[in-house]
Amino acid sequence: MVAARYINRELLSVFAVTALVLLVVAVGGRFVGYLQDAAAGKYAAEGLIDVLRLRLPGFLQLLLPFAFYIAVLLTFSRLHADREMAVLQCGGSSPARLLKWIAAPLAGMVALTAWLSLQVTPASNAALGALLTEQRARTAFEAVNPGLFNVFDRDSRVVYAESVSEDRGTLSDVFISDYRPGQPVATVWAREGRQYVDGSTGSRFLVLRDGRRYLGTSGARNYRVTAFDTLSQRIAEERRPPRRVDEDAVPTLALWARGDPAAVAELHWRVGLPVFCLISSLLALGIARAGPRQGRFARVVPAVLALLAYYFLLLVNRSALTDGALPLPVGLWPVHAVFYVAGAVLFARAGRPVSA
Repeated sequence: MVAARYINRELLSVFAVTALVLLVVAVGGRFVGYLQDAAAGKYAAEGLIDVLRLRLPGFLQLLLPFAFYIAVLLTFSRLHADREMAVLQCGGSSPARLLKWIAAPLAGMVALTAWLSLQVTPASNAALGALLTEQRARTAFEAVNPGLFNVFDRDSRVVYAESVSEDRGTLSDVFISDYRPGQPVATVWAREGRQYVDGSTGSRFLVLRDGRRYLGTSGARNYRVTAFDTLSQRIAEERRPPRRVDEDAVPTLALWARGDPAAVAELHWRVGLPVFCLISSLLALGIARAGPRQGRFARVVPAVLALLAYYFLLLVNRSALTDGALPLPVGLWPVHAVFYVAGAVLFARAGRPVSA
Protein backbone atom coordinates (compact mmCIF):
# COMPACT_ATOMS: atom_id res chain seq x y z
CA MET A 1 0.00 0.00 0.00
CA VAL A 2 2.92 2.36 0.59
CA ALA A 3 4.13 1.79 -2.97
CA ALA A 4 0.58 2.19 -4.32
CA ARG A 5 0.13 5.53 -2.55
CA TYR A 6 3.56 6.66 -3.76
CA ILE A 7 2.75 5.86 -7.41
CA ASN A 8 -0.77 7.29 -7.30
CA ARG A 9 0.43 10.50 -5.65
CA GLU A 10 2.96 11.10 -8.41
CA LEU A 11 0.49 10.02 -11.09
CA LEU A 12 -2.17 12.48 -9.93
CA SER A 13 0.29 15.35 -9.52
CA VAL A 14 1.63 14.86 -13.06
CA PHE A 15 -1.94 14.56 -14.35
CA ALA A 16 -2.98 17.82 -12.66
CA VAL A 17 -0.07 19.76 -14.17
CA THR A 18 -0.57 18.21 -17.62
CA ALA A 19 -4.31 18.83 -17.63
CA LEU A 20 -3.82 22.44 -16.56
CA VAL A 21 -1.28 23.09 -19.33
CA LEU A 22 -3.46 21.47 -21.98
CA LEU A 23 -6.51 23.37 -20.76
CA VAL A 24 -4.72 26.71 -20.88
CA VAL A 25 -3.47 26.00 -24.41
CA ALA A 26 -6.86 24.79 -25.68
CA VAL A 27 -8.99 27.48 -24.05
CA GLY A 28 -6.46 30.21 -24.77
CA GLY A 29 -6.44 29.42 -28.47
CA ARG A 30 -10.22 29.36 -28.67
CA PHE A 31 -10.52 32.52 -26.55
CA VAL A 32 -8.67 34.53 -29.19
CA GLY A 33 -11.09 33.28 -31.84
CA TYR A 34 -14.08 34.15 -29.66
CA LEU A 35 -12.71 37.65 -29.11
CA GLN A 36 -12.46 38.11 -32.88
CA ASP A 37 -16.04 36.88 -33.33
CA ALA A 38 -17.26 39.27 -30.64
CA ALA A 39 -15.38 42.14 -32.29
CA ALA A 40 -17.01 41.24 -35.60
CA GLY A 41 -20.45 41.45 -33.99
CA LYS A 42 -21.36 37.76 -34.10
CA TYR A 43 -22.29 37.95 -30.43
CA ALA A 44 -22.07 40.41 -27.59
CA ALA A 45 -18.82 40.75 -25.71
CA GLU A 46 -20.63 40.16 -22.41
CA GLY A 47 -21.68 36.73 -23.69
CA LEU A 48 -18.08 35.62 -24.15
CA ILE A 49 -17.85 34.03 -20.68
CA ASP A 50 -21.05 32.07 -21.28
CA VAL A 51 -19.71 30.76 -24.59
CA LEU A 52 -16.47 29.61 -22.93
CA ARG A 53 -18.37 28.02 -20.03
CA LEU A 54 -20.59 26.03 -22.38
CA ARG A 55 -17.62 24.98 -24.52
CA LEU A 56 -15.63 23.74 -21.52
CA PRO A 57 -17.22 20.24 -21.22
CA GLY A 58 -16.40 19.54 -24.86
CA PHE A 59 -12.78 20.49 -24.22
CA LEU A 60 -12.58 18.40 -21.06
CA GLN A 61 -13.99 15.19 -22.54
CA LEU A 62 -11.01 15.08 -24.94
CA LEU A 63 -8.43 16.76 -22.76
CA LEU A 64 -8.77 14.47 -19.73
CA PRO A 65 -7.94 11.18 -21.55
CA PHE A 66 -4.93 12.82 -23.23
CA ALA A 67 -3.69 14.28 -19.93
CA PHE A 68 -4.13 10.98 -18.06
CA TYR A 69 -2.32 9.10 -20.83
CA ILE A 70 0.68 11.44 -20.59
CA ALA A 71 0.61 11.25 -16.78
CA VAL A 72 0.70 7.43 -16.83
CA LEU A 73 3.47 7.50 -19.41
CA LEU A 74 5.70 9.96 -17.52
CA THR A 75 5.10 8.36 -14.13
CA PHE A 76 5.99 4.82 -15.16
CA SER A 77 8.78 5.94 -17.50
CA ARG A 78 10.48 7.54 -14.50
CA LEU A 79 10.01 4.37 -12.46
CA HIS A 80 11.68 2.36 -15.23
CA ALA A 81 14.47 4.89 -15.83
CA ASP A 82 15.33 5.20 -12.10
CA ARG A 83 15.25 1.41 -11.70
CA GLU A 84 12.47 1.68 -9.13
CA MET A 85 10.35 -0.58 -11.30
CA ALA A 86 13.07 -3.25 -11.15
CA VAL A 87 13.05 -3.04 -7.35
CA LEU A 88 9.26 -3.38 -7.27
CA GLN A 89 9.38 -6.37 -9.61
CA CYS A 90 12.05 -8.03 -7.48
CA GLY A 91 9.71 -7.58 -4.54
CA GLY A 92 7.01 -9.50 -6.37
CA SER A 93 5.06 -6.64 -7.97
CA SER A 94 3.90 -7.89 -11.37
CA PRO A 95 2.46 -5.60 -14.08
CA ALA A 96 -1.02 -6.87 -13.19
CA ARG A 97 -0.52 -5.70 -9.59
CA LEU A 98 0.71 -2.31 -10.80
CA LEU A 99 -2.45 -2.02 -12.87
CA LYS A 100 -4.52 -2.77 -9.77
CA TRP A 101 -2.69 -0.02 -7.90
CA ILE A 102 -3.79 2.65 -10.39
CA ALA A 103 -7.23 1.10 -10.92
CA ALA A 104 -8.97 3.67 -8.68
CA PRO A 105 -7.78 6.85 -10.50
CA LEU A 106 -8.19 5.08 -13.84
CA ALA A 107 -11.78 4.09 -13.04
CA GLY A 108 -12.50 7.62 -11.86
CA MET A 109 -11.11 9.09 -15.07
CA VAL A 110 -13.12 6.69 -17.26
CA ALA A 111 -16.30 7.45 -15.30
CA LEU A 112 -15.72 11.20 -15.52
CA THR A 113 -15.12 11.00 -19.27
CA ALA A 114 -18.27 8.91 -19.72
CA TRP A 115 -20.33 11.39 -17.70
CA LEU A 116 -19.03 14.30 -19.76
CA SER A 117 -19.47 12.65 -23.16
CA LEU A 118 -22.86 11.03 -22.53
CA GLN A 119 -24.62 13.71 -20.51
CA VAL A 120 -22.88 16.99 -19.80
CA THR A 121 -21.43 17.87 -23.21
CA PRO A 122 -24.67 17.28 -25.22
CA ALA A 123 -26.60 19.46 -22.76
CA SER A 124 -23.91 22.17 -22.94
CA ASN A 125 -23.90 22.05 -26.76
CA ALA A 126 -27.69 22.42 -26.82
CA ALA A 127 -27.50 25.41 -24.46
CA LEU A 128 -24.70 26.89 -26.57
CA GLY A 129 -26.77 26.54 -29.74
CA ALA A 130 -29.68 28.33 -28.08
CA LEU A 131 -27.34 31.10 -26.87
CA LEU A 132 -25.81 31.65 -30.32
CA THR A 133 -29.27 31.66 -31.93
CA GLU A 134 -30.36 34.31 -29.44
CA GLN A 135 -27.24 36.33 -30.15
CA ARG A 136 -27.80 36.16 -33.91
CA ALA A 137 -31.41 37.31 -33.43
CA ARG A 138 -30.36 40.55 -31.75
CA THR A 139 -31.08 43.79 -33.53
CA ALA A 140 -28.27 45.61 -35.26
CA PHE A 141 -28.46 48.32 -32.60
CA GLU A 142 -27.60 45.88 -29.81
CA ALA A 143 -24.74 44.32 -31.75
CA VAL A 144 -22.82 47.51 -32.49
CA ASN A 145 -19.22 47.53 -31.27
CA PRO A 146 -17.81 51.05 -30.79
CA GLY A 147 -14.98 52.25 -32.98
CA LEU A 148 -15.62 49.60 -35.66
CA PHE A 149 -17.61 49.46 -38.89
CA ASN A 150 -20.27 46.85 -38.12
CA VAL A 151 -21.87 45.07 -41.08
CA PHE A 152 -25.44 43.72 -40.83
CA ASP A 153 -28.33 42.47 -42.97
CA ARG A 154 -26.15 40.44 -45.34
CA ASP A 155 -23.71 43.29 -45.98
CA SER A 156 -26.48 45.75 -46.89
CA ARG A 157 -26.10 47.94 -43.79
CA VAL A 158 -22.98 49.45 -42.21
CA VAL A 159 -23.18 51.02 -38.76
CA TYR A 160 -20.44 52.96 -36.98
CA ALA A 161 -20.57 54.53 -33.52
CA GLU A 162 -17.80 56.39 -31.80
CA SER A 163 -18.96 55.17 -28.39
CA VAL A 164 -21.71 53.07 -26.81
CA SER A 165 -23.17 53.52 -23.34
CA GLU A 166 -22.71 50.79 -20.75
CA ASP A 167 -26.34 49.69 -21.02
CA ARG A 168 -26.00 49.71 -24.83
CA GLY A 169 -28.96 52.07 -24.94
CA THR A 170 -27.23 55.09 -26.48
CA LEU A 171 -24.86 55.49 -29.43
CA SER A 172 -22.75 58.62 -29.90
CA ASP A 173 -21.57 60.02 -33.25
CA VAL A 174 -23.51 57.52 -35.34
CA PHE A 175 -22.94 56.73 -39.01
CA ILE A 176 -25.38 54.46 -40.89
CA SER A 177 -25.25 53.49 -44.55
CA ASP A 178 -28.03 51.44 -46.19
CA TYR A 179 -27.64 49.92 -49.65
CA ARG A 180 -30.35 48.09 -51.55
CA PRO A 181 -29.83 46.90 -55.17
CA GLY A 182 -31.44 49.28 -57.63
CA GLN A 183 -32.07 51.97 -55.01
CA PRO A 184 -30.14 55.09 -54.00
CA VAL A 185 -27.76 54.77 -51.09
CA ALA A 186 -29.12 56.25 -47.86
CA THR A 187 -26.47 57.59 -45.48
CA VAL A 188 -27.23 59.07 -42.08
CA TRP A 189 -24.97 60.86 -39.64
CA ALA A 190 -26.31 61.81 -36.21
CA ARG A 191 -24.92 63.14 -32.99
CA GLU A 192 -26.82 60.56 -30.92
CA GLY A 193 -28.94 57.46 -31.37
CA ARG A 194 -31.29 55.73 -28.97
CA GLN A 195 -33.47 52.64 -29.14
CA TYR A 196 -37.16 52.93 -28.35
CA VAL A 197 -39.56 50.01 -27.86
CA ASP A 198 -43.25 50.67 -28.33
CA GLY A 199 -45.06 49.38 -25.27
CA SER A 200 -48.24 48.41 -27.10
CA THR A 201 -46.88 46.77 -30.26
CA GLY A 202 -43.42 45.71 -29.10
CA SER A 203 -41.89 47.23 -32.25
CA ARG A 204 -38.40 48.66 -32.00
CA PHE A 205 -37.51 52.11 -33.29
CA LEU A 206 -34.17 53.83 -33.74
CA VAL A 207 -34.41 57.49 -32.73
CA LEU A 208 -31.60 59.66 -34.12
CA ARG A 209 -31.01 63.22 -32.99
CA ASP A 210 -29.21 66.22 -34.46
CA GLY A 211 -27.99 64.89 -37.80
CA ARG A 212 -28.22 64.79 -41.58
CA ARG A 213 -29.53 62.25 -44.08
CA TYR A 214 -28.02 61.89 -47.53
CA LEU A 215 -29.90 60.05 -50.30
CA GLY A 216 -28.40 59.49 -53.74
CA THR A 217 -26.18 57.45 -56.02
CA SER A 218 -22.41 57.57 -55.76
CA GLY A 219 -20.92 59.75 -58.52
CA ALA A 220 -24.19 61.51 -59.31
CA ARG A 221 -25.11 65.10 -58.47
CA ASN A 222 -28.68 64.54 -57.45
CA TYR A 223 -28.06 63.98 -53.73
CA ARG A 224 -30.86 64.96 -51.39
CA VAL A 225 -29.64 66.30 -48.05
CA THR A 226 -32.04 66.52 -45.12
CA ALA A 227 -31.12 68.03 -41.79
CA PHE A 228 -33.15 66.86 -38.81
CA ASP A 229 -33.47 67.35 -35.11
CA THR A 230 -35.16 63.95 -34.60
CA LEU A 231 -35.46 61.06 -37.04
CA SER A 232 -37.24 57.81 -36.11
CA GLN A 233 -37.28 54.62 -38.11
CA ARG A 234 -38.54 51.16 -37.33
CA ILE A 235 -35.89 48.47 -36.79
CA ALA A 236 -36.83 45.39 -38.76
CA GLU A 237 -35.82 42.29 -36.84
CA GLU A 238 -34.46 39.60 -39.11
CA ARG A 239 -36.50 36.42 -39.02
CA ARG A 240 -34.33 33.34 -39.28
CA PRO A 241 -35.49 29.80 -39.91
CA PRO A 242 -35.30 27.45 -36.91
CA ARG A 243 -31.75 26.35 -36.32
CA ARG A 244 -31.02 22.73 -37.16
CA VAL A 245 -29.95 20.84 -34.06
CA ASP A 246 -26.56 19.19 -34.58
CA GLU A 247 -26.01 15.62 -33.48
CA ASP A 248 -23.55 16.69 -30.78
CA ALA A 249 -26.39 18.58 -29.04
CA VAL A 250 -28.93 15.72 -29.11
CA PRO A 251 -29.41 13.76 -25.85
CA THR A 252 -27.84 10.31 -25.88
CA LEU A 253 -31.14 8.41 -25.56
CA ALA A 254 -32.58 10.41 -28.46
CA LEU A 255 -29.62 9.38 -30.62
CA TRP A 256 -30.33 5.75 -29.83
CA ALA A 257 -33.97 6.20 -30.88
CA ARG A 258 -33.14 7.92 -34.18
CA GLY A 259 -30.93 5.25 -35.66
CA ASP A 260 -29.75 7.18 -38.77
CA PRO A 261 -26.04 7.02 -39.72
CA ALA A 262 -25.16 10.46 -38.33
CA ALA A 263 -26.87 9.71 -35.00
CA VAL A 264 -25.30 6.25 -34.71
CA ALA A 265 -21.85 7.66 -35.49
CA GLU A 266 -22.28 10.29 -32.77
CA LEU A 267 -23.50 7.63 -30.33
CA HIS A 268 -20.46 5.41 -31.02
CA TRP A 269 -18.22 8.45 -30.54
CA ARG A 270 -19.68 9.25 -27.13
CA VAL A 271 -19.42 5.66 -25.95
CA GLY A 272 -15.95 5.38 -27.49
CA LEU A 273 -14.41 8.26 -25.50
CA PRO A 274 -14.33 6.43 -22.13
CA VAL A 275 -13.18 3.29 -23.96
CA PHE A 276 -10.44 5.41 -25.54
CA CYS A 277 -9.40 6.59 -22.07
CA LEU A 278 -9.21 3.03 -20.75
CA ILE A 279 -7.30 1.48 -23.68
CA SER A 280 -4.91 4.43 -24.04
CA SER A 281 -3.94 4.05 -20.37
CA LEU A 282 -3.13 0.38 -20.96
CA LEU A 283 -1.13 1.42 -24.02
CA ALA A 284 0.80 4.00 -21.95
CA LEU A 285 1.75 1.37 -19.37
CA GLY A 286 3.27 -0.76 -22.12
CA ILE A 287 5.10 2.03 -23.93
CA ALA A 288 6.51 3.45 -20.67
CA ARG A 289 8.97 0.52 -20.39
CA ALA A 290 12.31 2.32 -20.76
CA GLY A 291 15.91 1.24 -20.44
CA PRO A 292 18.12 2.16 -17.48
CA ARG A 293 20.11 4.67 -19.49
CA GLN A 294 17.04 6.35 -20.95
CA GLY A 295 15.39 9.31 -19.28
CA ARG A 296 11.75 9.60 -18.30
CA PHE A 297 11.04 11.52 -21.51
CA ALA A 298 12.65 8.99 -23.87
CA ARG A 299 9.31 7.35 -24.71
CA VAL A 300 7.27 10.53 -25.09
CA VAL A 301 7.59 10.91 -28.87
CA PRO A 302 6.60 7.34 -29.84
CA ALA A 303 3.87 7.39 -27.20
CA VAL A 304 2.35 10.63 -28.50
CA LEU A 305 2.51 9.35 -32.08
CA ALA A 306 0.73 6.14 -31.03
CA LEU A 307 -2.00 8.11 -29.25
CA LEU A 308 -2.48 10.47 -32.20
CA ALA A 309 -2.73 7.50 -34.55
CA TYR A 310 -5.39 5.99 -32.28
CA TYR A 311 -7.36 9.25 -32.15
CA PHE A 312 -7.19 10.02 -35.87
CA LEU A 313 -8.23 6.48 -36.79
CA LEU A 314 -11.28 6.96 -34.57
CA LEU A 315 -12.07 10.18 -36.45
CA VAL A 316 -11.71 8.45 -39.82
CA ASN A 317 -13.92 5.58 -38.69
CA ARG A 318 -16.52 8.02 -37.39
CA SER A 319 -16.56 9.87 -40.72
CA ALA A 320 -17.01 6.57 -42.55
CA LEU A 321 -19.96 5.70 -40.31
CA THR A 322 -21.58 9.08 -40.94
CA ASP A 323 -21.22 8.64 -44.71
CA GLY A 324 -22.63 5.11 -44.57
CA ALA A 325 -19.40 3.51 -45.78
CA LEU A 326 -19.32 1.09 -42.81
CA PRO A 327 -22.08 -1.03 -41.27
CA LEU A 328 -23.57 0.85 -38.33
CA PRO A 329 -23.21 -2.01 -35.78
CA VAL A 330 -19.45 -2.11 -36.46
CA GLY A 331 -18.99 1.39 -35.10
CA LEU A 332 -15.57 2.31 -33.78
CA TRP A 333 -14.91 -1.11 -32.26
CA PRO A 334 -12.35 -2.34 -34.86
CA VAL A 335 -10.04 0.59 -33.99
CA HIS A 336 -10.50 -0.02 -30.27
CA ALA A 337 -9.77 -3.72 -30.74
CA VAL A 338 -6.53 -3.10 -32.66
CA PHE A 339 -5.10 -0.77 -30.04
CA TYR A 340 -6.32 -2.95 -27.19
CA VAL A 341 -4.34 -5.88 -28.62
CA ALA A 342 -1.30 -3.63 -29.11
CA GLY A 343 -1.59 -2.32 -25.56
CA ALA A 344 -2.03 -5.82 -24.11
CA VAL A 345 1.09 -7.10 -25.91
CA LEU A 346 3.19 -4.14 -24.75
CA PHE A 347 1.81 -4.43 -21.23
CA ALA A 348 2.74 -8.13 -21.09
CA ARG A 349 6.32 -7.23 -22.12
CA ALA A 350 6.50 -4.60 -19.35
CA GLY A 351 7.20 -7.32 -16.78
CA ARG A 352 10.36 -8.48 -18.51
CA PRO A 353 13.72 -6.96 -17.56
CA VAL A 354 15.16 -4.34 -19.89
CA SER A 355 18.72 -4.84 -21.05
CA ALA A 356 21.15 -2.03 -20.53
